[in-house]
Amino acid sequence: MAGFHRGLVITPGTERQLGACGLFRPSPSQRDVLPLPTGPLAVRGADPDILWVGFAELCSASRTAADYLLLAQRFPALVVDGIPSPSAETAASKAGWQRFQALLDVLHGQDITPFLIAPGPLGSPFGEPEGSAHGEVGAVLSLIGERLSMLRRIESDEQLADEQSGGC
Repeated sequence: MAGFHRGLVITPGTERQLGACGLFRPSPSQRDVLPLPTGPLAVRGADPDILWVGFAELCSASRTAADYLLLAQRFPALVVDGIPSPSAETAASKAGWQRFQALLDVLHGQDITPFLIAPGPLGSPFGEPEGSAHGEVGAVLSLIGERLSMLRRIESDEQLADEQSGGC
């Protein structure tokens, strides 16, 4: 079942969308803290088959590729929710986007299935936020866009009616 290319970008991440894909938000009792080389990581759920973690927790701290590799070696699938739109006022910092790109590179290299949940459209292609300086941020967002282009998108509940009834 694992495989990077089996991953999905899901917006806005309704319960119906998630359920159709076999994903169910973890309950508060499933929260956990995982030890990682750069420090503990608070997660929403850590079942043997899937890790559920927020973008802010995973990409806002000083995480490294070693952290992401350790997670990829332990979990065959990763759900990352709360991914901001790069054009939103609450978009991640340049360092946050770099960590997200590093995460995607590790998941791709280790052939781990990503389920990426964003409350709003991430854009296609994943472009540089309006008004931002060209250069480093734009280059990182372009690399993220390349990885995201490998994944199927579920962008509305209505789209599910067009999909096969066997789920995502």
